[in-house]
Amino acid sequence: MVIDNSSENQVKCARRLEAISERDKEILDLQIKVVTEKEYEERIDQADVLILGSGLGSSAITITRRARAKFPWINVIMYVTEQAYADGAFRSVHSEGVRKALADNSSPIDLLQELIAIHADFKRDGRARDGRVIVVCHAKGGVGATSIVAGLAEVFSSFNRRTLLWDLDTASRDLSRSLAVTGAESRIISEWVNGGREINRDSVREAVIPISDGASVLIPPDGIAESIDLVCHTDGMLIAERIIEVTSNLFDTIIVDTAGHLGPAMGALLRAADQVVVVIDDGALGLTAVDLFLDFVKALVGSTDKITLLVNSYTGNHSKVSQLASQLEPSHKLGGAAWRLPPVPYEPKAALWPATGRTLYSLGTQDLRNALVEIAVELGIVNKNQITAGPGLDAIPSGRWYQRFLGRKGGALSI
Repeated sequence: MVIDNSSENQVKCARRLEAISERDKEILDLQIKVVTEKEYEERIDQADVLILGSGLGSSAITITRRARAKFPWINVIMYVTEQAYADGAFRSVHSEGVRKALADNSSPIDLLQELIAIHADFKRDGRARDGRVIVVCHAKGGVGATSIVAGLAEVFSSFNRRTLLWDLDTASRDLSRSLAVTGAESRIISEWVNGGREINRDSVREAVIPISDGASVLIPPDGIAESIDLVCHTDGMLIAERIIEVTSNLFDTIIVDTAGHLGPAMGALLRAADQVVVVIDDGALGLTAVDLFLDFVKALVGSTDKITLLVNSYTGNHSKVSQLASQLEPSHKLGGAAWRLPPVPYEPKAALWPATGRTLYSLGTQDLRNALVEIAVELGIVNKNQITAGPGLDAIPSGRWYQRFLGRKGGALSI
């Protein structure tokens, strides 16, 4: 909220915010309101940050005191005249609760830096959305990674985590097809890749397809050339980084089904990820495949700290996890935390969930549901305290998890 004593001074103050790039405004989620000193008390409950113009003079201190007495968490940035700043006014205002005092002739960059610092504080305190990025990959096909992605997404959304599923399988589109998600939205992703449209909040809102109250899907491009460029061209790295940058401010969790692609976009996603989940099976071929695959993943991630292995147990023998760890650890040295996820129990209905409106979470056995919830907890998406209040380990979600949107245009996604 920008406050000053006259329209002229309000405009002067607001122009400093207008100098901030649209990209920075999106990242900071800036919503700007300009009011007079007579109006601010009626609307201050809507503000996280007060920007006080120099025209307020000594009234700025009074506004600060009143605002922080009512809302102690509010941040105050105060502008003062060049003379007042030279006289050391910035020293005394801090004792009144002003976060930062700036001179009228200061650069807009100074204001931007302070807003970035405030936004970082908000993220740390949980007051600003900072989407957690989980990249799911696999060393060889057929290990059930897509089924696990869909199941985890249902768990996340069931615990009120606004979730985006990004289908990066540009060839077979298994995740999108399994969720019966198709549409003209794929053209928007193609336009992102070929430079026809900017990746910003508005275009992301148009591109994502809601499939439930808590989950949405980002599907692959509709063109073959754009699909290849996204995963193989070096520009795909910048595109992937930008998509994560925007969606992290719109969703609580972004889970990416990479389909095992290795390339510039994959590298960018692995580096941006909070957690990299490598899905493997417990067969001999799976062991040799993941041994080679981990060399690539470690090189792209740059650290083993966020790499986690998830064993999809085809044999049903959970002791195989420790055996796999004992064979891979000597050469890869991932550490115990990489093996903390419970194995996914064998599920005979695994091939039946696509296009049913249910995933492995609600379609499978009790053991499978329990395992998926435990995985969500270990990945830091679901808090253990939520389990008793939320769907719980023993609850089966009722009804269809998603519904196909036909002719959906006009139904805006509220973010």
